Amino acid sequence: MRCLLDKVAARFIVQGLTKVAEQHVPTVNESIALALFARAASSAYELFIAPPTANVLHHLTQYPHYAPIIRLFLQRVEVIQPTRYFKRWARRLRDYGFTREDGAMLALATFSTNQSRSIIGMNYLATFDQPMINQWNAQQDAISLRLQAMQRDLQPPYSYASLPRVLRPDYLP
Repeated sequence: MRCLLDKVAARFIVQGLTKVAEQHVPTVNESIALALFARAASSAYELFIAPPTANVLHHLTQYPHYAPIIRLFLQRVEVIQPTRYFKRWARRLRDYGFTREDGAMLALATFSTNQSRSIIGMNYLATFDQPMINQWNAQQDAISLRLQAMQRDLQPPYSYASLPRVLRPDYLP
């Protein structure tokens, strides 16, 4: 199972790891994110992050306090790359009321690949953004129809792209 972490889910994991390392108690959301991170280490989950999230984390490694935790995190996730049709799909998702940033994350979860280019898209997008989850669920049928219409004109592997499930980390199966 491939799971894209949005920036907040990734931040909660890093903050939670930092608190645990310092023997502090993580917040509820940090604990939820840490539970997903732990499950991924011992199951069939593969965790991915967006390039902008990776850029911020790489920048933070210059601070000695955060560097070991961020390196641990980056060793256990992969940076996903947008593919062809990512930008077009992001624009179309904004037609359904998503912000530019949310549309980009949702498009990345649909049209992305790993470094070896062996996959297309994600099974899940893990987010704590309840308004985005609600909007995605409310528009799911229309979005699905729009993707199907778009796919008729696409060549493989892009024609095989599917919509992710958008869930809070504690609701992932």
